[in-house]
Amino acid sequence: MALSTIKPATSPRLSTVKLDICSLTGEPIETVIAEAGNDLRRIADEIARIEREFEGAVNFIVALDSRFKAALDSLNVRFRFVGWEKPRRSY
Repeated sequence: MALSTIKPATSPRLSTVKLDICSLTGEPIETVIAEAGNDLRRIADEIARIEREFEGAVNFIVALDSRFKAALDSLNVRFRFVGWEKPRRSY
């Protein structure tokens, strides 16, 4: 939902968005896909919209849990990112 608020008019100097996509649970990947599938698709749609509206001026840096990478692959969701980082886990 927070990504949907990002617009050129309200964030004219935005240059980078960092996303931490991770799960702090030990659930099987099937459960992760079932529970997060729609959210991951919405994230992909919002990133595409932001890239379009900002004409490619916003860079996305993503910390991606390996289980979410598998979920993205299985959902056929693709992002174009400047960089990938290993997510930091905090408990």
